[in-house]
Amino acid sequence: MIDRKPTAAAVTSAQILGTREAQEDAFFTARAGGAAFAAVCDGMGGMGGGAQAANTAIGTLKALLSAKDPGEPWPAFFLRAVDILDEQVAKITTPDGRKQYAGTTLAAVAVAGEALWWLSVGDSRLYILRDGELAQITRDHNCRLVEPDAEKARGEALISFIGMGGVEIMDRNEAPFALLPGDALLLCSDGVTKALTDSEILHILRHDAGADALIQAALAKKLRNRDNTTAVVIRK
Repeated sequence: MIDRKPTAAAVTSAQILGTREAQEDAFFTARAGGAAFAAVCDGMGGMGGGAQAANTAIGTLKALLSAKDPGEPWPAFFLRAVDILDEQVAKITTPDGRKQYAGTTLAAVAVAGEALWWLSVGDSRLYILRDGELAQITRDHNCRLVEPDAEKARGEALISFIGMGGVEIMDRNEAPFALLPGDALLLCSDGVTKALTDSEILHILRHDAGADALIQAALAKKLRNRDNTTAVVIRK
C-alpha cells in the first residue's frame, strides 16, 4: 500500500514500506512563514532504532519550524536545526535506559517565493529538474567522499548523519538559489535511487508526474530487497 499525505497543489509526497519489516523513513511537508517546507529522513536500521531516530528528527524539526522567528534567515535556521536534531537523536535510549546507537539522514528544503534553501546530512538526496535536465544538488556523505575507489559496502557507509554527536559534513546554501517557472524539486530517501536510475527519474519528472509516479516506478522493478522508499516532489 502507498501512503499519501495531502499537501498544497505544488507539492506531492508518497511513501512505501518495501520488503522491510519496519518503516524507518519519515517525512513531512508544511507551509511556514510564506514558504513551502519539506523534509525527508531515512533512519539507519543497521544501528538499531532507525525508525525512532527518523521520527525524532522529524518531530524535532516540526517543533523548530513551528517556533521559527519569521525574521530568522533560512540558512541560520538550518544550521541551528542541525545541532539540535543531532543532539536529540544522540540522546535516544533503549527501553532499559541504555544508549541506543541510532542515526538518520536528513534532506530538507524551504521554498519562499522564487528562492530555494536546502540542507542535507547523509545520503538522502535533493534533485532539481530544469529545462529537461536533472541535477543532483546534494552529495552523498559516505566513504566515497574521502575514498573514491572504496569497495561498494565500505563506500556506502555514511561518514555524516544526524545523531553521530557532532555533525561537521553537511550540504547547505548561504545564498538563495533562484527557481524558475517549470522547475521541479525531488527530495528522496535512497529507496528511490536504489530502484531507479537518474535517467528513469528524469523521464518521470519530465512528464509532470508527481511523487506517486516515482513510487509506482520503483514498485514496478519488483526488487527482491526493496528498501523503505520516500519521495517528495515540489513544482514551481
